[in-house]
Amino acid sequence: MRFDGKRIIVTGGTSGFGESIVKAFAHEGATVHFCGLIDEEGERVVADVLAAGGSASYHHADVRHEEAVKSFILAATDNGTTLDIAVNNAGISHSSARFADQEMAMVEDVFQTNVMGVWYAMRHEIPIMLKADKGAIINTGSILSRSGAEWMAAYGTSKHAVVGLTKSAALDYADHGIRINAVSPGPMLTPMFERALADIGGDMSKFAGGLPKGGPADPNDVAKTVLYLASEEAGYMNGANVIVDGGTSSGYHA
Repeated sequence: MRFDGKRIIVTGGTSGFGESIVKAFAHEGATVHFCGLIDEEGERVVADVLAAGGSASYHHADVRHEEAVKSFILAATDNGTTLDIAVNNAGISHSSARFADQEMAMVEDVFQTNVMGVWYAMRHEIPIMLKADKGAIINTGSILSRSGAEWMAAYGTSKHAVVGLTKSAALDYADHGIRINAVSPGPMLTPMFERALADIGGDMSKFAGGLPKGGPADPNDVAKTVLYLASEEAGYMNGANVIVDGGTSSGYHA
């Protein structure tokens, strides 16, 4: 129960990795507020958490719009009163295509969601944490944040940006007791992964980043790294990008 009594917000918590993060924090005693776009999925996650004896609340919010993010964060923190931990996880991918063939409307949507969604969230999370001179923020990056992303330029570039803003913000607020880190997973068994496989139709040459020998990760296992970064055990970690990919980026490919 490392997070008993802690107030936590998670963006993009209605499925996949985000859902695993919400449930993991709730299991360890936290009060979790999370947002998403599909209300029935949010309600399902809340029901699962309550059935397991935890505490969670769902909020409808589109992270592409700053006012929506601000409203979610204010509602989740008693009008900006207190916030211990934030996980900025909301993100989208896109269909595979070579760089010059990627539609600009899609590219802009990916950036607005994956980059500006994290920017907006931190912009409104940090002032609340400053009131207590402490807090932990974890942003979701990707294995593609550390290398080129063949066929996935928009997504890969957006995750490079997430890591860059994580490191910059960490430096700005290190002297205020606020730690800001990123976790960058490899492939996980999530709806996003399933959509990616369907999109490439079995042509693994279009699957950016590769697969670990053991196959895609269980997102519940990767969520443990998020909880570690949020805990006091990681009290000296700040501005880090933690790769959690089963060795994929070390050269272990299927």
